[in-house]
Amino acid sequence: MDPQPLTLISCGGIVSCSSEPPPDDQTTILVAGGQILAFLTPAAAEAVTAALPVAVRLDAADLLAVPGFVDLHVHVCGGGGEAGPASRTPEAALSELLAGGLTTVVGVTGTDSVSRSQPNLIAKITGLNNDGITAFHWCGSYSLPPDTVTGSVQRELSLIDSCIGVGEVAVSDHRGSAPTPQDLLRLALDARVGGMLGAKAGLVHCHLGAGPAGLQPLRKALELSAGVLPITSFHPTHIERSPQLTEQGAGWLADGGTLDLTCSSAEQCLAALELYRQRGLPLDGVTVSSDSCGSLPVFDAAGRLVKYDRGDPGAILSFFQAMVLTHGWSLPAVLPLVTCNPANRLGLRKGRLAVGCDADILLIEPRTLELRYVLARGVVVKTPEWVHGGMFEKGPSIRPHNPAMPS
Repeated sequence: MDPQPLTLISCGGIVSCSSEPPPDDQTTILVAGGQILAFLTPAAAEAVTAALPVAVRLDAADLLAVPGFVDLHVHVCGGGGEAGPASRTPEAALSELLAGGLTTVVGVTGTDSVSRSQPNLIAKITGLNNDGITAFHWCGSYSLPPDTVTGSVQRELSLIDSCIGVGEVAVSDHRGSAPTPQDLLRLALDARVGGMLGAKAGLVHCHLGAGPAGLQPLRKALELSAGVLPITSFHPTHIERSPQLTEQGAGWLADGGTLDLTCSSAEQCLAALELYRQRGLPLDGVTVSSDSCGSLPVFDAAGRLVKYDRGDPGAILSFFQAMVLTHGWSLPAVLPLVTCNPANRLGLRKGRLAVGCDADILLIEPRTLELRYVLARGVVVKTPEWVHGGMFEKGPSIRPHNPAMPS
């Protein structure tokens, strides 16, 4: 068997979520087979180069290495439709995901499970995986019963590799199906068993709307379970939506739950994080996602649509930069929210730079946090000059990439 080609990345420093970061002098990352094999000193790196064939040597001595972003809420097939067929948002392009530092994404459908079907979602996820990034999906949509291709949440999680849980199920939202606590309990138990059978996280990812009940339906579902169902069975999102919901989220975290904040609502996301940090709540239970490529509708008090936009795949990168450069958070404080926290919640070997972990690596400029290089599964997919694009993407900085076709 031929040895795996080696990649050596010499960088100016490494910042990760790992509890045991490499020593300061081990700033060369050795990669092969899509994984991190070792952290080396410059002298050890030269010895490797002399002894073994190195396929790629990336000199990034003026850049910091951080883990690739893990975004657990991306409308990869597009979304929307709240303003009619013309308001359906475009699907995600490979190049815009990579330009935003996203090396792992989890796809959702959302409001529209009619034209955004599960076969459509699974095909898109499969294409993204073939194109070199890591992609999973949530089965189902806003409404219950959940939309699946096998007819069962348990079968979906057991038999479809990319299915990681069920969601985003709408709770306290006029676009959902008003699930009862009993509905949510039954769904969470199905997802839990399916997760066990398929060795998946088996979570229920809940979209929280602006309804006054907020998280209460999830609380009542847990009460109905009489202690059988752990609070971590649910991973609710959009908790920054209102001060009331953010406050409920504080109680949810304090009770051992986990939650997701949407950084497209940048000021609200920051306010929620500051509140939770000030109260000393466990931020390792908080993830931040983009809601990108879906619609961002705004409704007035009467339920009329008054504003409409598409979620930005670069939202997590912008959030990460703003939190450090504008709001004074440290890199080690911000990184877990978009790397190891979502990876841990989903049970993935992602989100950290450590030996044995997947080689999803971002190389950033230390002062501006500008993203210069992206490696996904150990392959360079973005440089300052170009970014990989899907088969039909075109542009002066797009390098078409599809393993089935010549590059």
